[in-house]
Amino acid sequence: MSLTLVAVPIGNTDDITIRALKTLQEADLVVGEERKPLFRLFKQLQIDRPKDFRLLNEHSSKEDIRELCQLCATQNVALVTDCGTPGFSDPGAELVALCRKKTISITSNPGASSLTTFLSLCGVRLESFDFRGFLPREAEKRELAIKALNRASQPTIIMDTPYRLHKTLQQLAALLTDKKVTLAMDLTKESEWVLTGTPPEVLKMFDGSKREFLILIH
Repeated sequence: MSLTLVAVPIGNTDDITIRALKTLQEADLVVGEERKPLFRLFKQLQIDRPKDFRLLNEHSSKEDIRELCQLCATQNVALVTDCGTPGFSDPGAELVALCRKKTISITSNPGASSLTTFLSLCGVRLESFDFRGFLPREAEKRELAIKALNRASQPTIIMDTPYRLHKTLQQLAALLTDKKVTLAMDLTKESEWVLTGTPPEVLKMFDGSKREFLILIH
């Protein structure tokens, strides 16, 4: 049978595609990161809950992924993440790799992506960039990672969890020199907010709230 990667809204529910709706409604099994966000998504989209569902997240084992792959071989499976495009910075990539190894049909329903949405809003023309993803949690490794950004030869994009946003901005202001940053928060939501300037300038403009975010360092 098949595995379909389904992009879902990152904030504004209206960003769902017609193709994604059809795929989710017709899937034998829907795989998501967490139960509550998955069911909330179906409620927001005003479609019936999935006939069957499984979870795939950072707690999933290799055996869990093998089991999901076996299901993809016998059913039409749709994979979603909590928001945005699955298979990018999440365990979905491992499922895709295993399904491809087993010659199971894989396709993607493109749509909302926080990364491409962010890039379009930055106002910085990028011929290339380095995507670093989530910063390390450990204090020492985190500080070293941020200091390394000073030596980066090309623009770099980082992200982290909402509750670490204020801390991240404080660390960037303290550790980065001769760099500018563009901070985008709550993309596609009514509360969407983009700030740009030196790290200290952006920290001063920020209100200290917890928000989903990406940062371009350039």
